[in-house]
Amino acid sequence: MEKSNSKIIKPKHRFIRLSEVMSRTGYGRTSIYRKMEDGSFPKSIKLGGPPIDPNVFDSRAVAWIETEVDQWIESRIEERDSGSTDFSEGQKIER
Repeated sequence: MEKSNSKIIKPKHRFIRLSEVMSRTGYGRTSIYRKMEDGSFPKSIKLGGPPIDPNVFDSRAVAWIETEVDQWIESRIEERDSGSTDFSEGQKIER
């Protein structure tokens, strides 16, 4: 039997759409966009340019880079574990 030297090449980046970002973070659309505006969440990337045919391609489509969202989630976990999470006014810690 001959061994194969071919490697599976994974793409460097993968785009994820809003529904998946919402599912992964637990945030709704408005919260995600507000956090993007204040710089506390990764920015989205426009996927399209000017539409060739408005019925075929949505030039408003955006996505997020999966690794950036994953890193954001990891940083929230690290903040929690280090005890440095700042709670907004009105939030209570239940023990």
